[in-house]
Amino acid sequence: MRQTLGVSLESPQHGFMSLRLKAAGQSFVTVVSHAPYDSLRDLIAALSAVLDGDCEPTVNWNSEPDEYDFRFQARGDRLLLEVIHYPDHRKLPETAATVFSFQGPKTVACRQFWDELRDLRTRAGRDEFDRQWRRAFPERELQELTERIAGAPHD
Repeated sequence: MRQTLGVSLESPQHGFMSLRLKAAGQSFVTVVSHAPYDSLRDLIAALSAVLDGDCEPTVNWNSEPDEYDFRFQARGDRLLLEVIHYPDHRKLPETAATVFSFQGPKTVACRQFWDELRDLRTRAGRDEFDRQWRRAFPERELQELTERIAGAPHD
């Protein structure tokens, strides 16, 4: 059976956004902050890198005081995504815990994120998104990801 990935990004409110992942009977839910990381932009860049080839990008998310790392490991046409939880910004290895993982075709996973990012962009008008997230929506990066998705094989 092929593992599927579900991705949900709620429209931001007051600098915070809910983020949900689902795969193979497991789920991950948190509320992330717009600061100090530009996580949405970094996520899109990481997805583009995954589609480009073998890589291991990490995206940092702040959940005040908790932090999460999305660790992507792309090899060939496969992707391993692990969500690592840390109780605070120090990110001490002895406090790290894997709270979610997905393994499957990288094009399928990237398309799930891409679909949700496009939907998020459509749901929130540019000015409203920027005001609520307190950062500009990463338009250029999403366009670059869209071009990569268009050129990626369909699974």
